[in-house]
Amino acid sequence: MLKRIIIFPLLALMLFNCAGSLFASTDKAIALALKVTGEVMHRKTGADIATPLKFGTPLDDGDWISTSEDGFAILIFADDKSQVKLRPNTEVIIKGKRDEDANISKRIEMEIGEVFTRVKQQRGALEVVTPTSVASVKGTEFWIIVNEDGTTEILTLEGLVELMNRVSGKTVEVGQGSKGTSDANGDNNVTPAGPNDAPPEPESDVEIPESIEINVRDKDGRDRKIIIQYIEDND
Repeated sequence: MLKRIIIFPLLALMLFNCAGSLFASTDKAIALALKVTGEVMHRKTGADIATPLKFGTPLDDGDWISTSEDGFAILIFADDKSQVKLRPNTEVIIKGKRDEDANISKRIEMEIGEVFTRVKQQRGALEVVTPTSVASVKGTEFWIIVNEDGTTEILTLEGLVELMNRVSGKTVEVGQGSKGTSDANGDNNVTPAGPNDAPPEPESDVEIPESIEINVRDKDGRDRKIIIQYIEDND
């Protein structure tokens, strides 16, 4: 049984196609903010001013997000519902380009912080770029931690992550239960992950609800409500 979404009344934010993937209808959104707690700031691509990130905010190619000491956010990509969880003191830029099949080539540019990513049914490439490294994901669950000096750590819980050092070009594969480390000196190595290597367990996946209501204000200052509602499709 497949699902579709109906969106009421005047503004279309995002919708699922009959295969269950998110697609932008009237804009170029590549992802959606599914949960926001604490202080999380968001700056649209091309904008000069950052504003608080809110639940339901559509994210475009090039949007910047930063979490404070008490900030936490869960983002979901539009094509395959991959979830990205941003822990406190994390700064990222979300990027993505659609191909002719509406798959999104996803890229997270991460300056500092801790991110947990879960990819269930991958559609389109996903890579995380840090000051020292490029992590290419192959359907997995993993932590990526970027320290102040740019040193990058990958902790793979499931699947496989290919970790390339941007200085030396050296590439290693970080499999399940392993930890990859890449630094500014060009070093890139893999060791067994220890029990204390991962940050505290992030909140569980956000289940997509039967309906979402989002209050917005248009450019004329009028308050509008967007309702995203799921219906069963027996076709």
